[in-house]
Amino acid sequence: MKKLLFLAVMPALVAIVAMQGGAQDASAKRPPASIQPEYLALGDSLAVGVGASDPAATAYVPLFHGYLREALDPGHADPAPLASVPDAFNSEFLKLENLSVGGETSGSMIAAGQLDAAVTELEARNGNATPVDDVRVVTLDIGGNDLAAVLPVCAGGLTPGCAGAIGSTFATFSANFNFILSELRAAAGPDTPIIVMSYYNPLLNPGCPFSFLAPLGDIALEGNPALGLPLGLNDLIRSIAVSHGAQVADVFGLLGASDIQPDCLHANDGGYGIIAAAFVAAFES
Repeated sequence: MKKLLFLAVMPALVAIVAMQGGAQDASAKRPPASIQPEYLALGDSLAVGVGASDPAATAYVPLFHGYLREALDPGHADPAPLASVPDAFNSEFLKLENLSVGGETSGSMIAAGQLDAAVTELEARNGNATPVDDVRVVTLDIGGNDLAAVLPVCAGGLTPGCAGAIGSTFATFSANFNFILSELRAAAGPDTPIIVMSYYNPLLNPGCPFSFLAPLGDIALEGNPALGLPLGLNDLIRSIAVSHGAQVADVFGLLGASDIQPDCLHANDGGYGIIAAAFVAAFES
């Protein structure tokens, strides 16, 4: 029911997140960002919001942030009435720190600094003696670009070369994803929700140059034992997440062609709304 309500009030959430103003006197009441609790977003270009009409307002990270501000604000006894516009103080209750990087792979997340920055942020906030400034929720999407790299090899279908490339990619991703979640869990502590995202099939839009490989995209994401691929990327994400006490925002099968940009990668506003709702469902589960 709450998921349906969230979708129904998505336009209101977008308006809330997009507002830049608010009463000037509210700034005086607002606690400094350094002592606000925080939502930490990590990932690739989907967490950045590429493809959204306004990445700061209509992508899944700001939409989920808008939900969390209401859900976690102790001034709200029930987070359900999301259609009501919060006052300026409540709308800034929860700081957003988005460290995501466009084009990020599981390997570059480790090597290029995003993971280190996330661990530093978590240790500084969750490891100090003032829980009021803790990171309260961590979200992560990673792995889509790992898999996208095999597209040129797989242009001819699930050939032995394609299957080998996918298998090699999965082995590397599994090791990297285990390391990433291990580091995040150690820094966040055992009770901080970490929510990871499974992937939709980005090849569904007919305008995508690789749309003819959409059936193979489903196999690469969800596996098909009969075709020699027992596990897909999403299976790895789900199983590794569980082993680290993380929840899964499962979006596979939820986005259709009209929810995806023709660039073979990104969602549009409608798709990002669906992804945000999946994060809400995972958070509430």
